[in-house]
Amino acid sequence: MIAATKVPCPDCGHANPRARADCQWCGAFFEERAPAAAPAPPPRLLRHPPACEPRVTSAKYLVGGAVLALVFALLPFPAFMGCFLSSLFHGTGHCAFAWAAGCPAFPAIRLDGHAVAIHGEQSGPLCVVVWAVIAGMAWRTRQGRGLWIFGGLALLYPLFAFTGLREIVFLVGGHVGELAFAGFFLHRALAGGWWGARGERLAHAALGCYLLGSNILLTGGLVLDEAARARYHGSGSFGLTNDYLRLAGSTGGSLEAVAFCMLLASLAVLPAAWLLSRPGRVGIARR
Repeated sequence: MIAATKVPCPDCGHANPRARADCQWCGAFFEERAPAAAPAPPPRLLRHPPACEPRVTSAKYLVGGAVLALVFALLPFPAFMGCFLSSLFHGTGHCAFAWAAGCPAFPAIRLDGHAVAIHGEQSGPLCVVVWAVIAGMAWRTRQGRGLWIFGGLALLYPLFAFTGLREIVFLVGGHVGELAFAGFFLHRALAGGWWGARGERLAHAALGCYLLGSNILLTGGLVLDEAARARYHGSGSFGLTNDYLRLAGSTGGSLEAVAFCMLLASLAVLPAAWLLSRPGRVGIARR
């Protein structure tokens, strides 16, 4: 068998090296050969295929997630799990803002949903590290919109970390954490999830709707229902004062005003997730 690097002579059949212009055996000259074609580039993997999902299909996942979230809230054992997950995301939000302000913090969560986040004294070196990371991200993304986002955060960081605003942000951080996770889950449900599986998208929608619905019910009740406000006064985890009551005391406002502001923030989560995922315009892989 002639090796792949050898070319047979058209006159005598002798195998010659591919680079030769004449036959080693009979001396016949070869015709000029065309250069070998370059290998085709590998196919480009697109995150989203050209075909786009109809908006109605995206909305179906939201409706299905809302139904599952309602079942999740009404049945005893799923409701127990939902309370624990809400507390987990709530404590994560508190701790994230505390660490961002240079205050080491750790959550304590009980299985029945009682949770508290305890933060220590502010550390100057930790603040410098966080500030440097934000500034570094602004420099790294200076060619795009990231410059405006991280640059703005770098400018506002001293106001957040070194003034009384730090404690206010820490208090609101728990519910902001819940809303952030709700928005993330809703975005993943609308944008196709990680693998595009229907069950995965439905699970994301259910988690997002559960977290978002619980916050809307809480803040709406605090705004409209006196009995809900009375229950809220005595329902703090581990016997502590609830966040919105402490926030109202720190800002000099009323519980109803604080709850109304957070109700507006909660109502903005779903439209934001819808716009960021752009259902109907971004293609979603189907598996």
